[in-house]
Amino acid sequence: MAMQITRFGYYWLDTWVLANVIQLATQDFCSRFLNNSNDPGGRQYDQMTQAARSAPANIAEGNSRHATSKETEMKLTDVARATLSELANDYLNWLLR
Repeated sequence: MAMQITRFGYYWLDTWVLANVIQLATQDFCSRFLNNSNDPGGRQYDQMTQAARSAPANIAEGNSRHATSKETEMKLTDVARATLSELANDYLNWLLR
């Protein structure tokens, strides 16, 4: 008998799982390496943690809208992709300092 997942189907998506791993790793990175001497005001810390939080949230919301609007699902998935791209740029900028 096949199991039908009706709620929280995004829990089984590799992209959602990976986005959550990235979120946890970003929290750890920011806590360890961003401080007042290299990030006065905490702007970079806030930007990176917000981007890391946004990606899994957009994947989950897009997946939950799957039944009603494929267009909205695709838009939210694209927002998650763009957010992770922005986060990758933040890491690169930090490394190039």
